[in-house]
Amino acid sequence: MKERSSTSLTEGPITRSILLFTGPLIIGNLFQQLYNTTDSFIVGNFVGSGALAAIGASAQIINLFIGFIIGLTTGAGIIIAQYYGAGDGTRLHSAVHTSFWFCILGGILVSIAGCLLSPLILTAMNTPAEVIPDAAIYLRVYFLGALFNILYNMGAGTLQATGDTKHPLYYLCLSSVVNVVLDILFVTVFHMAVPGVALATLIAQLVSAVCVLWKLTHTDDIYRLVPSQIRSDRAMLVKILKFGIPTGLQTAIISLSNVIVQSYLNGFGSLAMAGSNIYGKVDSFALLPANCLSLTTTTYIAQNMGARKFDRVKKGFKSFLWLGNLYAVVMGILLCFFSAGPLRLFTSDPEVVHFGAMMGQVLGPGYILLITCQILIGTARGAGNTFSTMLLSILNLCGLRILWLTIMIPLFPSIYTLYLGYPVTWGTAAVCMGIYYRKKIKSRLGLP
Repeated sequence: MKERSSTSLTEGPITRSILLFTGPLIIGNLFQQLYNTTDSFIVGNFVGSGALAAIGASAQIINLFIGFIIGLTTGAGIIIAQYYGAGDGTRLHSAVHTSFWFCILGGILVSIAGCLLSPLILTAMNTPAEVIPDAAIYLRVYFLGALFNILYNMGAGTLQATGDTKHPLYYLCLSSVVNVVLDILFVTVFHMAVPGVALATLIAQLVSAVCVLWKLTHTDDIYRLVPSQIRSDRAMLVKILKFGIPTGLQTAIISLSNVIVQSYLNGFGSLAMAGSNIYGKVDSFALLPANCLSLTTTTYIAQNMGARKFDRVKKGFKSFLWLGNLYAVVMGILLCFFSAGPLRLFTSDPEVVHFGAMMGQVLGPGYILLITCQILIGTARGAGNTFSTMLLSILNLCGLRILWLTIMIPLFPSIYTLYLGYPVTWGTAAVCMGIYYRKKIKSRLGLP
C-alpha cells in the first residue's frame, strides 16, 4: 500500500503538485545549509577570521569529493523516478539496492582519499600557511564521516524520486538541531575551535543517515530497502552509471573549477577569503529554492515520462520557467543591494563584510541567467539527456571560467574581476542550454 507521505507528480493540478513537492525540499535544504553556516557563524564570532577562512578553504575541496558521488546518485534518482512512475516494482527494487551498494563503496573510497590528500590539495591551492593547519584538520574530520553524508543523500534522493519530500525534511531538521547544539557545546564550552565544528558536523550527518536508512528499511512501499539484498546488479549498475557518470563528472569538474577559483581568491588574503566564504553562505540560502526547483524539474519530467504523460510535461515546463524567473528577479535585487545586513551576522570585521557585499553586488544581477540554466538542465536530465548537459556545463562553468581567470586576472588584477567570472559564465551556459533545448529537447517532449 502506497504511503500518503508521497506527493504524486503524475496527476492533479500541476503548479500545486510542484509547490507541494518543492516546499519540503526547500525547507529541508535550508536546514542542511545550517551545517556549514552554523560552523561559520560560531567560528566567525567565537574563534576569528583565520578559522573562518580555514572553513572557507575547505568547502570547495569537500564539494569536489562528495559532489562527484552525490552527482552519481542523481543518475540513480532519474531511473528510480522513471520506474516508480511506470509502477515497475522489480526494476525499482534492483535500482535502489544497486545504488546503495555503489554508495557504500564510493563513501569508503572518498573517506580514504580525502583524509590522505587534504594537506596536499590545500598547499596546491595556494592556501595561506597560517590557514592550512586548521583547514587540514577540518577536512580530515569531515571526510571521516563522508560515508554518512553520501548514504543520507542517496536515501533522501530515493524518497524524493518517489515523491516523498517530507521525511527527508524531518531528518534534516533533527540533524541540524544536533549540529547547532554540538557546535555551541564543542566551541564555546570545550574550546575545540575548528576540530569541534567538524566533529559536530560528522555526528549530525550520522544522525541523518541513520534516520533515512530506518525509513527506507521499514516502509511498505515498493522502494523498500532490504539490507541483506544490497548488491550490484551489473546491468542496472551500467544503466545507473550511464545516467550518473555525466552528472557526477559535471559536479566534480565544476567543483574543481571552484577549487581553482578558490586558489585565485586565496591570493587576495585571508580577509577576502573570509568575506567570500560568508557571502557564499548567504548565496547558498538564496539559491536554495532555485536548486530545489531544478531538482523537482528532473523528478517531474522523469516521472511523467515514465507514465508517458507528455502533455503534462509540456504544461509543467512552463510553470517551472515562470516560477524560477520570478524568484530570480526578486532575489537578485535583494542580494545586489541589501546583502551587507546578513553578512554582519557572521562577523563584525568591516573589511570582511566589504568583500562579501561586493560579491553580492556582482552575482545578484546574474541569478536570472543561472536559474534559467538550471531549469533547462533539470528538464534535460529528467528526459535522460545527462551526457550533453554535462558537456555544456563543463565547457561553460569550468572551461570558460578558468579561461576567464587565466586571461582577465593578469590584465585586471582585482577581486572584482574574479567575482565577475561567475555571471559571465552563467550567461554563456544559459545561452548554450537554450540552444540545446530548442534543437534536441523541445520536439522530443512536445515542449513550447
